[in-house]
Amino acid sequence: MVMSNLVLRFYLAARERRAVADANRCPRPLQKAKRAIRVMVERFLLPKGRVAVCVRSGLSQGLWIHARFPQEASYWQGKRETLTEQIILATVREGAVVFDVGAHIGIVTFGTARLVGKSGRVVAFDADPENIESLRDSCLLNHFEDRIRVVHAAVWSHTTNQGLLFRRGAARRSHGGVIADGHRPVMADGSILTVPSTTLDAFISSEGLAPELIKIDVEGGEHEVLRGGERLFTSRRPRILVEVHHAAALARIGDWIEQFRYSAQWNIPQEGFPRMLFAWPSESPPNP
Repeated sequence: MVMSNLVLRFYLAARERRAVADANRCPRPLQKAKRAIRVMVERFLLPKGRVAVCVRSGLSQGLWIHARFPQEASYWQGKRETLTEQIILATVREGAVVFDVGAHIGIVTFGTARLVGKSGRVVAFDADPENIESLRDSCLLNHFEDRIRVVHAAVWSHTTNQGLLFRRGAARRSHGGVIADGHRPVMADGSILTVPSTTLDAFISSEGLAPELIKIDVEGGEHEVLRGGERLFTSRRPRILVEVHHAAALARIGDWIEQFRYSAQWNIPQEGFPRMLFAWPSESPPNP
């Protein structure tokens, strides 16, 4: 279903006004009235399930994604991955190969695909079957079938014929992650299913595509993704853009950076996590 942007603009504007009013301690009767209006909009005007919407701003502005409302409204606005998008805009060029590990609904995938052009490729990995369906449908809407490869698999440190356990995000599909080797996704609260698995090295060996940049957002299993690319990081030396979700992953990735001789730039929020890592081979600093 393609949803009217007019309805979405009305809804998001109402949410923003409510946030301002709450910050200014709006009188309680007015807060209740606004809350009632919001509930009515969500119940009667916003369709249920996935909706095709045109992204308003950011890297994927003007491109189509399939989002769930109201949970994923901020992706439609283009306000969720601003730092990631800035780095991609500064580093990705036409003809590049980029891996998006934990692509979710493609807010980074599709904008990156526009940057790499017809001569480049983006490989979008995700383990949640609903996200995979969204990605494939959005590829068709954007006419990007020639430059995006959608892969239904959890990227991990090893593969298994039996697949890996994966806990979905109930309210937010972006929170899903692998349950394996002592790892659990930080905020996943949905059902558990078994999903296909691969490693970076196994996929590259099979498909012959080696990335120049890898974006990783897998809710706590970041180090396991890196561990599965030993040949890649030893020989091809791609840059990496990683969202790190907790202290245990941070410690392991710190050791990984030293082991593989990468240089790191960190963006650390006030609350500490998740924090963003941009890293590159020490012998190949990024252009200023």
